Amino acid sequence: MSVIHVDFRVVGTKYLILKALKELEQYDVLGFDTETRGVYPRVDREEAHELLKSPKLDMEHQRVCRLVANNNGLSYPSLVSVTHFVFGISESQSVIIITDTPHLEMLVWKWVAAYKGLLVIHNTLFDLKIMYHRVKCLPQNYEDSVLIIKAYINNADTWKARVGLKDLMAEYYDPGWTLIDGYEPENLRDPAFLRYTAIDGAAVRKLWDLILEQRANG
Repeated sequence: MSVIHVDFRVVGTKYLILKALKELEQYDVLGFDTETRGVYPRVDREEAHELLKSPKLDMEHQRVCRLVANNNGLSYPSLVSVTHFVFGISESQSVIIITDTPHLEMLVWKWVAAYKGLLVIHNTLFDLKIMYHRVKCLPQNYEDSVLIIKAYINNADTWKARVGLKDLMAEYYDPGWTLIDGYEPENLRDPAFLRYTAIDGAAVRKLWDLILEQRANG
């Protein structure tokens, strides 16, 4: 089986984002993923780590320093920013929207809320928790591929029921996809990170096609 090469387009200005979203409306099915980072910059986190070493720090300041020091892209929605929205058009094509301001992020979330097609999301518990925090609603039509795959595998042994996207789809894409170790890049347009996110979106879309094949074959 040959490796699937993923082509992708990146937009990051309001005009180009609106144009891309208008184009995405034509698709009945989209893979969907987000990339996030903590709201506190790295320098603040490092300073908080240092302050926690002080024995003179009172309990309230300890609490605040721990909150800042442990902040990352997996924190509570109010403590994260969505930096990239990724839409998988097909198994080999994605659109990446960079949102480097809260205004641009909300612009995309409102579009997601209004989108009438099917969004396929691998682990809605993460992405949709942020969406609900932002716009107080969920997509009109969505499927969680994690839950579907869990139902197909139905194995009580965790090691036999791994349903991470890379666990399921690594054989279809560039092996380097599974090796990335920087999930909060300083440069939101880092080429390696963009390739990684593009494969995420395309892989979700490919997984949905495989799920439909499984359903058709009983």
